Amino acid sequence: MLTQLGMDWLVEVTTEHYYGPTTVGAIQEFIRLGDINADTFVINSCDGTRRQIGEVPAPFKTNATVSKPSAADAAVEPAAAGISIRLQERIRDLEQTLREERRALAEAEQRYEKLEEKYNAVLRRSGPTA
Repeated sequence: MLTQLGMDWLVEVTTEHYYGPTTVGAIQEFIRLGDINADTFVINSCDGTRRQIGEVPAPFKTNATVSKPSAADAAVEPAAAGISIRLQERIRDLEQTLREERRALAEAEQRYEKLEEKYNAVLRRSGPTA
C-alpha cells in the first residue's frame, strides 16, 4: 500500500465481507448514497482500530447527516449490502457478456470452418496450376 494514496480504510460490508482498502472520500460518497450509515463498521488499516462510522471523528462527516436508517428501511435491506449487491450485479453482467462473447466466437469459428471447406473445394475443382 502506498501511503500517498490515503487508502487507509476497510468498510465492513458484512461480518465476512469487506470493501477496501479505500479512501475517506469514497466512504463519504457511500454515506451520501446511503450505502452505509453511522452503524457501519470501518477499520483503520494503519492502526487496526475497528469502529462504527458514527464513533469516528470528523473525516467521515458529510453535508448529509450520517443517521441511522428508519425501521422500514432496515427491514427492507441493510444499507451496507448495497455495495455488495452492486458488485454482484456487475459480476453477473460481466459473466453474461463473457457468455455472449464465447457464443459469438463459436459462431465465428463455425463460419470460418465452412468458408475454409468451400475454399478447399474450389481449389480441388480448379486443380493444380503450373
